[in-house]
Amino acid sequence: MASATTTATSAGEAAVDEAVRIATDNSRRTLDTAQATITAQATIAAQATIAASKRYVDLASEINRDFLSLWTTAAETSLKTTFELQNAALASSQTLLETSTKLSSDALRRWIDVARQAQTTARTSYQSTSKLLSSLTQE
Repeated sequence: MASATTTATSAGEAAVDEAVRIATDNSRRTLDTAQATITAQATIAAQATIAASKRYVDLASEINRDFLSLWTTAAETSLKTTFELQNAALASSQTLLETSTKLSSDALRRWIDVARQAQTTARTSYQSTSKLLSSLTQE
């Protein structure tokens, strides 16, 4: 009987060993499938993250280009306006200077004419007075 019991025990142990092996294989396959699924999902998530990051970087780059374009346009317009105002001020100053110089020149010319006229009048007056005195003293 011992051999029947040993055979039964060996058959039971073999059945248990086979059940453990089947459970281990199934667990390993389930684990491998889970790992493959997780890896595939992680890959998909990583690809989605990379695509979202690329869209974000592209959008940020476009916004930066638009901002730079706007800034350069505003700066150029500001410079043009400043230069136009400066040129208008210079032209106005030049006109004012020319007008002032012309008026000063005209005033100086008139002053010179009046001074010469006064000199002539003084000389004529002196000559007349001198002749009068000469004629009074000669008589």
